[in-house]
Amino acid sequence: MPDIQYITECLSEWWKQLSYTAWMYFALFLPLTMLIYQLVQRKYRRLVLLAAGWFFFFSLSGILLLANILSSVFVWGTGIELWKAGNDKSLDRKERKKKKNKILLLSTVLLLLVLILFKYLDFIGLNIVRFTQLVGVPFNWRILKLAVPVGISYYTLESISYLTEIYRGNTEAEKSLINVCLFMSFFPKLVEGPVTRYDEGYPLFSGEGIKEADVACGYQRILWGLFKKLCIADHLAPAVSQIFEGEYMDGGVAIFGAFLFTLQEYMDFSGSIDVAIGSARIFGVRLPENFRQPFFAKNASDFWRRWHITLGRFFRDYIFYPVALARPVTRFTKKVKDTLGKNAAKLITPAIALFPVWLANGVWHGARWSYIFYGMYYFVIVYIETVLEEPVQKLLERLHIMENSVPLRVFRYLKLMLIVVIGEMFFRAETLSQGFAMFKLILTDLRFDMVIDHIQDIGIDRYGYIVIIVGIIVVSLVEILKEAGIPIRAGLESLPLPCRFIFWYVCIFFVIIFGAYGTGYDSVDLLYAQF
Repeated sequence: MPDIQYITECLSEWWKQLSYTAWMYFALFLPLTMLIYQLVQRKYRRLVLLAAGWFFFFSLSGILLLANILSSVFVWGTGIELWKAGNDKSLDRKERKKKKNKILLLSTVLLLLVLILFKYLDFIGLNIVRFTQLVGVPFNWRILKLAVPVGISYYTLESISYLTEIYRGNTEAEKSLINVCLFMSFFPKLVEGPVTRYDEGYPLFSGEGIKEADVACGYQRILWGLFKKLCIADHLAPAVSQIFEGEYMDGGVAIFGAFLFTLQEYMDFSGSIDVAIGSARIFGVRLPENFRQPFFAKNASDFWRRWHITLGRFFRDYIFYPVALARPVTRFTKKVKDTLGKNAAKLITPAIALFPVWLANGVWHGARWSYIFYGMYYFVIVYIETVLEEPVQKLLERLHIMENSVPLRVFRYLKLMLIVVIGEMFFRAETLSQGFAMFKLILTDLRFDMVIDHIQDIGIDRYGYIVIIVGIIVVSLVEILKEAGIPIRAGLESLPLPCRFIFWYVCIFFVIIFGAYGTGYDSVDLLYAQF
């Protein structure tokens, strides 16, 4: 007779390890979900995906699944009330708008309060303590250390987006509670996004059967994501941790560590998004892309149009444009224009609209001053670029320098890399003071002898460096081809069947053999899962 208790304990341990890069996800969870989904009748397939999402959520956050369920019910009910208010013929247009404003404002505040409760309460309390100490008023705060529901930052933004689109009349309120719950707990996008809109999740609710082409495309995308995550990001993780947690360094070590973290973060985050998009594609759902060759950007503004695209889209549509077009802002801009002239007005409006965007960007990433500084860092840079864009363009025309000239493109690339790497250094630093200390070393003690002497003593051996370099070359070549508009997958599909099989099996075995897992490697959590 099998030992039921032992089997239960093993399953419990496996469930705790369930994540996008864990073998349990590919060996059991995803195939089992696919099998059940395909076997049940079409009308029940939504329930299969909902159960899979709730199970996935429960395996990572336990009883905090209730936070997701209660939020889903609240959003469903609020959406219906918003739709009714907008179509209430007993009220005139002004009264309908006033009622909708109240519902949207109250619901948004409540959703954000829940997010603040779980994610920012201790941060706020400790900073109040520090402030009261400065002014001599006694105040104590007991650190709560509340567990944070997985993905709460993502599904809170999706909830606000859904309600706002109903308010604007762009989306009808969903009458099905199951559909809203499924939208907010669809397991591929639950942990790290992308931040989707409700109309982008519609294929979820159709219950269409799994198609062979979607399975092939989905698993290929998953494999590409695992390559970036396991073969590059996780090999870099020990070195990044050792540098940022070390006590002794010079400017060379600081900039080297920041550069390694920039690579790690991109490979980790974009890799996990590839897994998410691939997993959703298996079920016929096409999630929006979250990256578009960000390191080919021409400046910081362009970089953020290519990096974490769906988050930037949310801030653009629900913060930037509403602030820029708000009546008080337009009136103030007009006064500035009338008083100080057109050029002064051009300086004011971008600053007013960009500031809350980048403040929200910093705060969204977490309860740390280094994240808030990170947001303000990009606010300053993007604002300067916005103000100087027209004068720089005129200067280039006077100097007869073409936009596509090689020297200009090299200069822009080096400038962008410096901006991004310095920004990521502050982003990764445990405290803001550590970030400034590392920045000071770069300015005052920039030498690379310590890096050269100890390059194999920081958690990466020669074998690891070879895997990382090969991986980066492969990713770079793919991104160059994508930037050039060359359809890579179509080219692979045009190969003879034996060649395709050989290619994909080589890729699979490369990840199995050279991935950073097993003996000698600690499990590396998804970086953006904490946000």
